[in-house]
Amino acid sequence: MNKRILRALIAIAAVFSLSLMIGAPAKADPAAGSWSDNHQLCNSSSCVRTGNIVRLWQAIVWADDLTGNVGTSFIDGEFGSNTAAKTRTWQDVMNVGIDGSVGPETWGEAYGAVNRNTGYDTSTQTGYFYYGYNRTFALRKQNSNGVWTFLNPRTGSWTGTSH
Repeated sequence: MNKRILRALIAIAAVFSLSLMIGAPAKADPAAGSWSDNHQLCNSSSCVRTGNIVRLWQAIVWADDLTGNVGTSFIDGEFGSNTAAKTRTWQDVMNVGIDGSVGPETWGEAYGAVNRNTGYDTSTQTGYFYYGYNRTFALRKQNSNGVWTFLNPRTGSWTGTSH
């Protein structure tokens, strides 16, 4: 094969591979630490749109229930138009940038409502509560790596925060 054709094919393959990586959503890291480094959630292809980390965010919106009409069926793990709309309302009330996505500022504001619950402490986990405006739910953080789980209000079971 001609060297020019081979170089052109390699260049095309490299550009295609790079374009796939740029458009791919973030890898499945769970919520950890103080949440400001959590992946961005939104309903576009460049953000995390599904999974337990979305369920965590939806549980936060459920706990605050700023519109008075958020039931546990809202906690479905899908960041669609309904979650984006309720996120904008949450951001408006909490006085953070209103864009309908959950980035560092929004995650940081939500983390401000997390408080220690020593009744859940063990040698491997530390217990917390998210104190929303209308409801509360429990969380646990692994002492070894800072990874969070939460008591899913919809299912009543402890749920990881990966996606």
